[in-house]
Amino acid sequence: MNGKGTGDKSQVSRTEETVGNDYNHTKSDFVVEKDHLIDFPFTITAESMVSAALANNQVLAFPTETFYGLGGNALSKSVVERVYSIKQRSLNKPLPVLITPEWLPRLCMWRDSRINDLMDAFWPGPLTLILKANPELPHHLQNDNGSLAVRYSSSPATQRLIELGNCPIIGTSANRAGMPECSSAKDVSNQFNNQVDLIIDGGELSVSQASTIVNCRSGTFKVLRQGAISLTELNRICEIR
Repeated sequence: MNGKGTGDKSQVSRTEETVGNDYNHTKSDFVVEKDHLIDFPFTITAESMVSAALANNQVLAFPTETFYGLGGNALSKSVVERVYSIKQRSLNKPLPVLITPEWLPRLCMWRDSRINDLMDAFWPGPLTLILKANPELPHHLQNDNGSLAVRYSSSPATQRLIELGNCPIIGTSANRAGMPECSSAKDVSNQFNNQVDLIIDGGELSVSQASTIVNCRSGTFKVLRQGAISLTELNRICEIR
């Protein structure tokens, strides 16, 4: 993915085969008679419900390639505020945004070819990059320093949510502050009860690590959180501390 100011989305590959291989889970035994629980893959009816939920700024829990995520339409201030409230998360901790290649140039700006190399090597996948936010973005979506944490997830469910909502989505981990991350829809339900409008049940996830976070805002790239992608793997692409 080459970036001249806003970047070139064409370099990020996306195939169903790659996505499928990166998203391994076994279906859970969680069965609940509730309108807010939807199985993935979606039926046509379920897709309509998900589209309506995103259009109406509701909050969803959904499987990613790491843990279950919590979020909704990232362009909605009310969604962001609700996610902070539901998670009981400090407002000083920015929320990451899950994107597809089509959305990335609208949200972020960069010129450094090392960023392109990292995207080409690890996206879609469990790598979150902190980049310069497009200054035209709504204030609620930008961090105080004008940055934005973004990830192109390899989860088919996550990608489908973005397509159905025609929007980037908040993608923070689905857990209350200080509580463990959720690996199943049942875990989400146990932690949040009815505070989440829709829970997308993609089965029990087998990955035990969150995404790796790399700050790319300065000349020296730094790992802010060690996760599923190791520092050794990152340094095969470019120097990161």
